[in-house]
Amino acid sequence: MLSRIKKKQYDGFKDFVESLETTVMASRYNIVVTGILEDPAYMQWVTRNMKTFEQFLEFTSDDIEQVMRSNDSMMMMLARAMKNLDWEKYSPNFSRFLGKLKDEIGYLAEVSSAEQEKAQFFILKAVRKMQREEKILGFNWELPEQDIFHTLQPPKEGVVQLKFIDGSVAAEGEALKGKRIGVWKHFFETKKLLAEGTYQEDLKEGQWTFYYGNGEKRSQGRFLGDSRHGEWKEWSRTGELSLSQWTDGKRES
Repeated sequence: MLSRIKKKQYDGFKDFVESLETTVMASRYNIVVTGILEDPAYMQWVTRNMKTFEQFLEFTSDDIEQVMRSNDSMMMMLARAMKNLDWEKYSPNFSRFLGKLKDEIGYLAEVSSAEQEKAQFFILKAVRKMQREEKILGFNWELPEQDIFHTLQPPKEGVVQLKFIDGSVAAEGEALKGKRIGVWKHFFETKKLLAEGTYQEDLKEGQWTFYYGNGEKRSQGRFLGDSRHGEWKEWSRTGELSLSQWTDGKRES
């Protein structure tokens, strides 16, 4: 997944970060974990640069005003985005149009979590666009060194450890002819187990198990040619089990 993104170097890196910022949480998790399994250090840089709607609310009043003036529907979107938040906490940054914002929020009926997320993503996309056009200062980028874009290759053979930026172990397993084989374990930055399963010539095959940061199982199922296939079990954070069927990486039910 990451190889084509890395080919575009910093442009690809920034596009990837901005895309993930406005991807719904369930899909974002799957993309991020897939990336971590492939190249943990690269994905650390990606997640370091991902921003949230709440971070936009901490912009200077000048930048916020520029964003608000960029689109006629921005005030309505901001009201939806902030409806269920403690918006008064950020009111000093909205002092120039606080009255209008209060009115917009007051006019709204209930806003679903999906509607709120959609409005927040709308604003984040506008912010990133204006930042690229140098109309606002926007978010700060923390960019990696150039060598992060080189394709991560394990040693030709033997025991392999992949590392996070700080040198701690992100994954360990075996390689043969430069490709991952056999059982591998992948870890969170906290050193707790993130995932474990089998590779065949760099592709995930057979049963894999993924974990929450507290060590509880998150999902379990089989891969075929690096794609989910067959029945998968998924556990919520409260332990509730759900089942799904996959065919060649596509969810059927």
